[in-house]
Amino acid sequence: MAKKRKRPRQRPPSAPQAPGRGGANLERRDRKEEARRLREAERRRARRAASLRRTVTSIGIAAAAVVAITLFRSFGGPNDIPQAAIRAAEQAGCTEVEQPASSAPSGQHLESGQAYEYTDTPATSGFHDPAPLPDEPKVYDTQPTETNAVHSLEHGAVFVYYLPEAEGGIAQDVIERLSQGAQGDQATFLGPYPALTPETALTLTAWNRRQSCPAGDALTPQAASTIVDGFVTAFECTGNAPESSNSPC
Repeated sequence: MAKKRKRPRQRPPSAPQAPGRGGANLERRDRKEEARRLREAERRRARRAASLRRTVTSIGIAAAAVVAITLFRSFGGPNDIPQAAIRAAEQAGCTEVEQPASSAPSGQHLESGQAYEYTDTPATSGFHDPAPLPDEPKVYDTQPTETNAVHSLEHGAVFVYYLPEAEGGIAQDVIERLSQGAQGDQATFLGPYPALTPETALTLTAWNRRQSCPAGDALTPQAASTIVDGFVTAFECTGNAPESSNSPC
């Protein structure tokens, strides 16, 4: 009798293998790296925002300080004249700073270009042209139009007038020294005023304020500069003028 042949046993199919651990680690590292990059980008954005806030705050503080200084100067009235200027004025035979009797309120405008005869000269207030003088030049070779100059005084300017040396007035070296000062100041102008006399050869004007000095050896370049600087300190762009927040202040 023939023997039965045994059938070979069939092995069960192999279960699919799980992904290798190396692949999972790479994915995890990628996720961590991406998260790190996002955190770093957010930190950079936060730093930029903080820097911008600091810059804006600094600009705001600086602007507020400028406004505060301007308002203080505009409403605080005139400053004191330095003692050095007072002494120099006394030694040179100058008058004290006066408030002319013909002082007038502000805002009294003429027609543009209209001529006007001031009874008290050099004028420190009163009717004036609708436009002040331009901010430049600061130094004039001929007398500036007085109606425009008065409007500039209303804005806080200071005008330094002189009688030319050829007419018995101020020596040229004094004029040159004062020219340098005017060009360096914010709102001080210098120009001749032929109607002055040797007794009023150097006359300083601000809104409703005036001081005069006679020609003579005592009015040296240094003395004249000290006197003018003191007047400018007291009146230029201060609350002495009713509209000192306007140009050239």
